[in-house]
Amino acid sequence: MVVAKTATSKRKRGRPPASRPEGREDIKRAAVFEFAKRGFKGVSIEKIAEAAGVAKPLVHYHFASKADLWKEAVSEAFDALRHEAQRFAIEFANKSREDVIDEFALAIVRFSAENPSLVRISTDETRQGGDRAEWLKETYLLPLHEITTALISSISDSDNFEQNRSIASHLTPSIFGAINFPYIDADVLSDAYDVDVFSDAYIAKQAALIAKEFVEQNGGQPYVDLNGQQYDLADKQVIAMVAYLQRVGTDLFK
Repeated sequence: MVVAKTATSKRKRGRPPASRPEGREDIKRAAVFEFAKRGFKGVSIEKIAEAAGVAKPLVHYHFASKADLWKEAVSEAFDALRHEAQRFAIEFANKSREDVIDEFALAIVRFSAENPSLVRISTDETRQGGDRAEWLKETYLLPLHEITTALISSISDSDNFEQNRSIASHLTPSIFGAINFPYIDADVLSDAYDVDVFSDAYIAKQAALIAKEFVEQNGGQPYVDLNGQQYDLADKQVIAMVAYLQRVGTDLFK
């Protein structure tokens, strides 16, 4: 008697049933970490599979190539930031200046704290250039700069677009540096200042300092957050942070 093959026939080794996409999220998380640690060229599918705790064939089952895995894993995290930034852009007209600045600063600092590997990938790729860097720039980085420029214009006393754009060209790198560098080099900051840069307290303080810079660089008064606390440039922690950012920035791009 011959038994006909059915849909329940044995699957190829390493492949899950179509209804159970197991391992996909683990693979993407592991990929982001490995790409950040070793760079795109330094990572193999085998290494990603090992880090994700899955069989190598499962990675190939879910993703056609290493490049496809890189793009999907990076896109997922960046899309969350872009959606948040777009939400702020829409709400500019419906919130007070203090609310907009505070919430925007806190959101982007928290994003960097929750996605330190993505920060490293973005910095590494744009520094080296190439197709991945161009894709990152056009898809995510330039739109984020446009939103930041719009935020600066919304709190500026000037209606001159070119003047506000000029301010943004200096202010935005300073702000993004303050956002990103603590999470690129978290171990150094921890050893130097005995702080946990991933703690809620540090994130809130960092966001407040960034919000202060937004206001002061646009001709505003010394920044006072919604709890009534004023931040003074003489604050030793601020001076130490600025010195650290200058040193790290110089070392990174020399």
